[in-house]
Amino acid sequence: MNDDLRSFLEFVRSNSAREYLCVDKQVSPDWEPAAIVATLEKKMRMPLIEFTDVQGSEMAMVTNICASLPRIAKSLGIAPAELDARLVQAYEKPIAPKLWQSSETPPVRECVDRGEAVDLYRLPQIRATAGEEAGYLSAAAVIANDPRSGIANISYHRLMITGRNQTAIFMTPDGHLDQIFQQNTAKNQSTPVVVFIGAHPLWALGSLAAGGPEVDELAVIGGLLGYPLDITPSLVEPDLPVPARAEIVLEGFIRHDRQVEEGPYGEALGFMSNKEPQPLFEVEIMSTRDNPLFQDIVAGHIEHLSMTGTAVRVHLQRSVLEKYPAVTEIHTPGPMTLYIRLAEDKQGLDVNALMHEILQTQRYVKQVVVFDADVELRNAQQVQWALATMVQADRDIIMLPGQPGNGIDPSEHDGKTTKWGIDATAKAGSHGLPEKNQIPEAALAKVDIDQLLKR
Repeated sequence: MNDDLRSFLEFVRSNSAREYLCVDKQVSPDWEPAAIVATLEKKMRMPLIEFTDVQGSEMAMVTNICASLPRIAKSLGIAPAELDARLVQAYEKPIAPKLWQSSETPPVRECVDRGEAVDLYRLPQIRATAGEEAGYLSAAAVIANDPRSGIANISYHRLMITGRNQTAIFMTPDGHLDQIFQQNTAKNQSTPVVVFIGAHPLWALGSLAAGGPEVDELAVIGGLLGYPLDITPSLVEPDLPVPARAEIVLEGFIRHDRQVEEGPYGEALGFMSNKEPQPLFEVEIMSTRDNPLFQDIVAGHIEHLSMTGTAVRVHLQRSVLEKYPAVTEIHTPGPMTLYIRLAEDKQGLDVNALMHEILQTQRYVKQVVVFDADVELRNAQQVQWALATMVQADRDIIMLPGQPGNGIDPSEHDGKTTKWGIDATAKAGSHGLPEKNQIPEAALAKVDIDQLLKR
């Protein structure tokens, strides 16, 4: 089945040689893999990278798994433009996971360590940014049961290794996992969790599904796959599901009564987080596949931004496009930034109301800009032209102070942020809408550019 990390890795090796890079020399876990990723990015290269020899660990490591959406689409046999549609459909037609049925041991249970045998120092101790003082798990997806909905929630969180069986965990303030943790803490209970590392890219995209606690990310993953994801029960909390084909799984409790210093860490927005006390994750069981692959995400680089941008964009396509049919395209050009393109027929759309709704409901959108149909959102020249010629600041910019922050924006103050929106659409003046420069179509049709270039 082509639905785990190693099957995706094999597909890229076999079918996309230019998009696969094997580094078989020994690399230091301290900044060397991140330096290789950053150097390749400067050359506009985003290959899936396999490091076969990471100093201090017996595990091979892979990164850039989700750095290229076209590469993921190719592995599914679909065009890149179809991937977003498939993600939207997975929300609409989720497929619930199913328990492992085979008489064989689930792959993730091929090696199981308990109690004193658990040793997180077996994992590559990756540091990606100058100033980080300990190894981080940056591709860790955390599963916790939500007592409100009874649904297993999945979310990505950074984990700093602080001991043989301990990590600090950073949870987005008031995010889904933090809400679950706070509910349990109010009852003086620790939060049982499953952490899986090493996943097919569709697992990652499904795990990032945005929405309320009613969204079942495991079922969204099934919707993306087109069939149920195989799961097996957790060994510390049987009601918690474990992806049966994950590479590495850590099971234990986020302690309600213990904290540990976490940070600094080079976050997605390109800034170092502060060192602050965070809850302690205590690992009771560590299970792996034979010869497990360790997965890493270099924070703040293409893969990290692609994953978060895709999650925000697809959720908004699902929610905004349905409610506002005049919206034809959504683009996330950078962190916390959203561009919206409207149809020529705006159908009486209230742009101000649209911007207010998005800014007030989307935690990871800080600025939104709305454009007319003739502006290509990925064309920087056209975007800047619209901002310069269609906007009067006192009329077309809204600001919303005191909005909940996301915990990783260094400009936030006491967990609050000011968001803003820009209406960069054309407005009628005293003489109506301005007429734009156009070359007559008949003149354009007469030009034979190929013939001219032959001269």
